Amino acid sequence: MNTPKLQSGNSTSRDILRDLIPFNALTEERYRDLSGHLKIEDIEAGSYLFGEGDRDNRAIYLLDGVVNFIDASGKVTGVISAGTTPARYPMANQQPRITTARAATKSVIASIDPTLLDIMLTLDQSSDSGVIKTTTGNGKDWMTRMLQSEAFTKLTPSDIQRLLQTLESVPVRAGDVIIREGDTGDYFYIVREGKCSVTRLASGRGWDIPLAELTEGDCFGEEALVSDAQRNATVTMATDGNLMRLSKKNFVELLKKPLLQYIDYDLAMLSVDAGDVWLDVRLREEHENYSLDNSVNAPLAHIRDKANILDQTKKYIIYCDTGRRSAAAAFLLSQRGFDVCVLEGGLNNGVHADVLGLDNGIHSGDVLPGTIDYAAPEPATPDKATAPAPTRSHAAVPPTPEHKSAPQEEATPASLQKQGPSLEELLSGLQAEVDEYLEQIETIEAACRKAQQAHDTITDRIYRLAQQAGTSK
Repeated sequence: MNTPKLQSGNSTSRDILRDLIPFNALTEERYRDLSGHLKIEDIEAGSYLFGEGDRDNRAIYLLDGVVNFIDASGKVTGVISAGTTPARYPMANQQPRITTARAATKSVIASIDPTLLDIMLTLDQSSDSGVIKTTTGNGKDWMTRMLQSEAFTKLTPSDIQRLLQTLESVPVRAGDVIIREGDTGDYFYIVREGKCSVTRLASGRGWDIPLAELTEGDCFGEEALVSDAQRNATVTMATDGNLMRLSKKNFVELLKKPLLQYIDYDLAMLSVDAGDVWLDVRLREEHENYSLDNSVNAPLAHIRDKANILDQTKKYIIYCDTGRRSAAAAFLLSQRGFDVCVLEGGLNNGVHADVLGLDNGIHSGDVLPGTIDYAAPEPATPDKATAPAPTRSHAAVPPTPEHKSAPQEEATPASLQKQGPSLEELLSGLQAEVDEYLEQIETIEAACRKAQQAHDTITDRIYRLAQQAGTSK
C-alpha cells in the first residue's frame, strides 16, 4: 500500500481509508454512511496520540508519517510507518491503552468510534433483507446518531439488527401531536427526519411549559412503556418529517429486557457492601419518611436533570415502592451510560420495616443537591423507647423473640444527632434547592417575557388595523 502525502480533510485521505481493515469489508453504502463520522487530523512531530492506561474509545489509523510506541521510561519499544501492512490496522487498539504513542514525524491520523464501526460491520454481514437505509432525504444519518447513544451501544449487534427490521416508518406533518400528556403509552419513537417540541402542562394552569426540542436520531416515549405509567409530556411535530416507531410489545422484548437488570434484596445488600450505591427515585417526601440506609435521592421526575450530579464511576441499585419507577429511571440512566440495576419488586417486596427505620422514624439517607433531608429524630421518652439502630442482617433474618428480648440501649440526644445530617450537609442541600428554585424562576420569567411579546405584537396589530379602518372611513 503506497500512501501519498496527505492533509487532514483531503479527499485522497478518505479514499485511502477504503483499503484499511475492517473498512474494506463494508458495503459501499455503509462505507459512505460511516465516512462522515471519521475524524482526520494533522499531528505535529513530538505530539502524543494517546498514553498508556488511556480509555479514549477511538480506533486510530496512521495515514501518513511515522509513530513511535514508548514505555513509561520513554524508551521506544516499537515503530509504525504509514504505507506498511501494520498501518492498515488501528494502532495499539486495546482499551485501556497498553502503551504510549508519539508522532516521530509530522503525521496524519484518522479516528472513529470502534463501537459504531463494529455495529455497522455486523449490520452488513448479518442482514437477511439487504442494506438498511440509514440516511434521510436531506442526507442526515439518523440511524448512526441513534446507535451512538449509550442505550443502543449496550445491545448486541443481533438485537440491533432485529430492532431495525421491526421499526415502522410513519410520515408526519407540522402540528401533529405524537404523544399527549396523560395518555397511555403505546409506542416508542425515533426521529428519522424533522423536529419535535416537548412540552408539559404547568400544574393545571392551562398553558404548556417548553421542555426540549428533538431532532434526527433522538428517541422519546420510553418512560411510559418501561413503567406502565401515563405519558408525562406532550410531543408535537414542529416541522414535517418522518418517525420510526416500535410497538410496546416489541419495545419490551427488544429494548427493555436487554437493557434492564434486576437484583433481589439480599444480593443487592452484598453489592452495596462492596461499594455500590442505593438510588431512591421516589419523591423527596417519601424518601424523608423512610428509606434504605445511605441511599441517595433523585426523584424520577428529575432524573434527567440529576444525572449530571451522579457519579458515573459508581454502580447504582435503584429502588422505589413497587419497582415501576425504578425501571423507568434505570432505562433513562442506562441511556446516559450509567451502570444500574433495579431492586426487584421494590421496597414492598421482602424489605423489612426495621431495615427501613419505620420502628423509630429515623433513617440516614444521603440526599442529592436539590433535596434536603428534613427528618429529625425524636428524643426518647419514658413512653416511647428508642430501639437500637437497624442492621443489614435484618433483611435476610426476620426478627425473632430473641431479638425482641435483647436489652435495649437508652438513646441519647448525642447518639441521635450522629444519625442525622450535619449542618454542612443541610446548608449544601439548601443552597442547591435555592439554585433549583432560581432556575425555575428564570424559566417562568422567560415564559412571561414570551407571553408579553406575544401580547405586544397582538396589541400592535390591533392598533394598526384600527388605524387602517379609520383611514378607510
